[in-house]
Amino acid sequence: MKVLDVLAALSERGGCHRIVDLAARTELPKATVYRLLQHLVSQGFVVAEPDSTYRIGPRFLGIAAAALSDAPWRKTVAAALESLRTATGLSAHFAQQYGGNLVIVDAVESLDPFGIPVRPGLTTAIEQTALGQAIVSTSSEAVVSQDPARQLRWVAAPVFHRRGEVLGALGVAGTDFTLADQALDRVRAVVRSAAADASAVLTAPSFGHRGTA
Repeated sequence: MKVLDVLAALSERGGCHRIVDLAARTELPKATVYRLLQHLVSQGFVVAEPDSTYRIGPRFLGIAAAALSDAPWRKTVAAALESLRTATGLSAHFAQQYGGNLVIVDAVESLDPFGIPVRPGLTTAIEQTALGQAIVSTSSEAVVSQDPARQLRWVAAPVFHRRGEVLGALGVAGTDFTLADQALDRVRAVVRSAAADASAVLTAPSFGHRGTA
């Protein structure tokens, strides 16, 4: 649906957005984007700013927060994210796949004020970072990816649930400085361990009957 395309374009990147940019990302006519935005504003899903830009509104944020809170894996993944941040000092992320894309659905900020900012809702091609590469890999080993242009590094490992199905991937992100070569082996081990611990909980036969996750 076109209205969902507009909401997705608003949520994939932070801040406010111009109609012309939303039209380019959704490949919809500007008039159509404007009409859809007015409807979304009237329903509280989008907020219109005085400078004629738009951002995600409180109603959409409430739905997203409720959906994340209700996810059966939420507590287990949140604990893993916190353990990764504590152990590495880096921002920690959990991502899931849809089609050929990857979306970050939960994350915690780095302990370093110069760390990589987190952006839940960020969508990328599945193969673009270690998070996606870990999801499509058949191995439980941690994967490392680099973005030389932005001097970023990712380390990620898959998380399994149910009968060994891939739920998503846990990972950390840093710069070439905060995630330097000499730290890679240690961070890979930490990420693999956190993902394995989460997987052990989520694949346990008793998991679905606990009422906690």
